[in-house]
Amino acid sequence: MSFSMDVKNELSRLEDNNLESKKFLLMGLLRTGLVLRSYKKEKRLVFITENAALSRHLFSLVKEISQNSPGVVMLKTRRFRTHTIYGIDFTKLIRNDTHGMLKSMGISLSPEGDALSYEPIFIKSRTHKRAYIRGCFLATGSISDPDKSYHLEITFANHMLTEEFIDFLKDFDIQARQIMRKGYYLAYLKEGQEIVDFLNVVGAHSSLMDLENIRILKDMRNQVNRIVNCETANLEKTVKAAYRQVENIKYINDHLGLDKLPKSLHDIAFLRLENPDISLTELGRLLTPPLSKSGVNHRLRKLDKIAEDLMKKQN
Repeated sequence: MSFSMDVKNELSRLEDNNLESKKFLLMGLLRTGLVLRSYKKEKRLVFITENAALSRHLFSLVKEISQNSPGVVMLKTRRFRTHTIYGIDFTKLIRNDTHGMLKSMGISLSPEGDALSYEPIFIKSRTHKRAYIRGCFLATGSISDPDKSYHLEITFANHMLTEEFIDFLKDFDIQARQIMRKGYYLAYLKEGQEIVDFLNVVGAHSSLMDLENIRILKDMRNQVNRIVNCETANLEKTVKAAYRQVENIKYINDHLGLDKLPKSLHDIAFLRLENPDISLTELGRLLTPPLSKSGVNHRLRKLDKIAEDLMKKQN
C-alpha cells in the first residue's frame, strides 16, 4: 500500500463528533472531487475514488448531513490489473436539493446538467478550515513515496478553487504553489517540512510520525554519505600527493643523489620511499626526534622544489 493511501485511510477513519466540522469536510470533498461522467448514456454527477474507506466515509457524511443516501455505482477499470473503483452518484441529490445543502457549499449544476459551477466560500474558523483542507486532500490529493521524494499535490477544476485552497493554507503558514497540468489546476508542496506541517493541519498524526522517521533516516544517510565522500576525497588527495613525493624523490636520487641532501631532507626522503602509503603524521613519528605533520610537509615541499629545479636544468 502506498504512503498516499495510508494517509487517506487514516484521515477517513478520524473520529469527529462536530457536525459543523463534518459539513466543511464534506464541502471540501465535494467542491474538489465531484465530476460529470457519462454512465448508461446519461450524464451523472459522481465522486470517484479507489479508496474503499473513503467511499464509506463520504457515503456516511452525506447520509448524516443531507438526510439522503446517494446511489452507489460500482465500476471496474482495467489499468494494469482489474480493481474496483467506487463511484458515488450525486445526480439525484443535487437535482432534488430541497435542503439547499449543495447550494450552501457553493456548488450548482447547469439546467442542462452538463456543467458544474462554484461560488467562492469564506471560512472564518481555523477548525473548519482544517476540515475543508482535509476534504480537498481526500478528494484528489496525493503524496509521493517520501523515501524517494517529497511531493504533495491536490487537483482542482478551476483557478478560483485552487486560489481559495492556497489562501486557506496560508492561515497555517503553509505556502503552496500552483501549476496547470492537462487542463487541471494543481496546488502542490515540495519540501519535507511543508508536508509535515500539512499532515499536522489535516490531522494525519500517525502518518506525520512515519514521515518524520523517514526524514530522520534520510538525513542520517545523507550525512554519512557526505562524510564518506569527504574522506574519500581527502584519501585520494593524500594518495596523489604521496605518489608525487615518491616520484620526485626518485628523480632527485637519479639526477643528484640522496646522499647530497642535508640530513633532515635525506632522512625524510628515505622514509617516504620506504613508506609510500602512510600519512604525514605517521611519517613524522618515524623520525628521531619525531616531527609534526606541518614539519614533515615543509620538508617534503623542499624536496618537491629541489626536484622541480633539477627538471628545469635538465630541460
